[in-house]
Amino acid sequence: MYLQIILMQFQCEPSIFPRTLYPEDSAQSIFFTQAGLSQYLNNLMNSGIWDIVGQKFPDIETTLNLGVTKVDMMLTDMIVSEFSVDESDIVLKNNNAIPIVLANCRFVIRFNWKIQQVSYPYMTDQGTGNVIVSDTDFSTLCSVNCDYDTCPNHLLADILHADLTIGILKIVLEGGSSWMYQSMINLVMGVLHEEMQRVISHFMTNNLVDVLNNLFANYISYRNNEMDYTILKDERFVSPWVIGDGYGYILFSGYAYSRVNTSDEFITRDMLKEIVQNKFNAPFQLTVSEAAFNNYYYIYHKYQNAFSQPDVFQLLEPPVIEFLNSAAILTVKLSANGSKVELKMKGAPVYLNHPSQSHKLVVYFQFEKYEISSESDLNLEALQDQVLNFINYQMQNWVMYIMINSKTFDATQFIYILDSTDKVLRLIRRG
Repeated sequence: MYLQIILMQFQCEPSIFPRTLYPEDSAQSIFFTQAGLSQYLNNLMNSGIWDIVGQKFPDIETTLNLGVTKVDMMLTDMIVSEFSVDESDIVLKNNNAIPIVLANCRFVIRFNWKIQQVSYPYMTDQGTGNVIVSDTDFSTLCSVNCDYDTCPNHLLADILHADLTIGILKIVLEGGSSWMYQSMINLVMGVLHEEMQRVISHFMTNNLVDVLNNLFANYISYRNNEMDYTILKDERFVSPWVIGDGYGYILFSGYAYSRVNTSDEFITRDMLKEIVQNKFNAPFQLTVSEAAFNNYYYIYHKYQNAFSQPDVFQLLEPPVIEFLNSAAILTVKLSANGSKVELKMKGAPVYLNHPSQSHKLVVYFQFEKYEISSESDLNLEALQDQVLNFINYQMQNWVMYIMINSKTFDATQFIYILDSTDKVLRLIRRG
């Protein structure tokens, strides 16, 4: 069985950004281990995000040869009333094609049945029933790619192969003269088993789209900055996903632009270092470059003057953040009462769940006093307090970096590491 599935059924809009980005341009990434991705898949199953209860199966119609006569048997209005998966697994092994296995699946499918004799005396009967399918394994071989030249916002998933192995299939008829037809079930089970194999295989393969959407496509967030629509947050994929031995990662742009001038691109390749993705081997890891935060500060300063209080102080250039192992240092150069002042603030990231969208994290920095220098006779301590309080307020309420997370993890499950070697903030999911 071969199916090609486009996750999120729409095409990319024509790019409004100045250039196509490639792997060496990435300022944001998501890293996952095999154990982390398998755990995430299990969470999807258990949390009901992949909820197929209530979904409909296609009708089954078949002709049964009972020896002395033939009857048409129809199973209609087939609806999944129960569904469970004991175990799911994903294998990452240096190959873009990955196996996904759902083990020990159990279905209960309600239906209406109707029997009609095809020859005289054309007897008919009808009722309700259940199909109970258990000890069933569903396995697929999938690959996920991205055409980042022409459609960089969507993942293209190929289901290269799909197998369904039904362990136990039981059909129970109710109503009408079901007692008579139930006694024939064993005689016709071969026919129904083959039909159910076909129907369930098609159903499971189609529903795997939902699993893949939750595993991958919810990372897609095109041009989003919900806190300020004058800012374009660019999360284009900049390469197909990369699979190693027991781990994988996805590279994004992570850039920011002003809507009034999308050709003003702040980040250059020399600002970005190659990130060692599996340095900490955490189940999940969200990574943002130091340059991505400076990109935000540049846009907010240049186009909104967001870090200045004109009656008190005016920034002479955008704030610049630098990641050290122990803390982040923000350098602010400003003018106050005609005097030039330079402040350094020491801070740490704050990350929390998006207030209205649970699959996103909001990340910003909060700072404390560190250093201040000026040749003027200003009251530097008072000025330092004013600047610090104002910038912290702007960071917390306005200049926030929004990251795609997952619908099953919340911010409290992450710890942070400021990596001064790779110049990135790493948000690492514990356990």
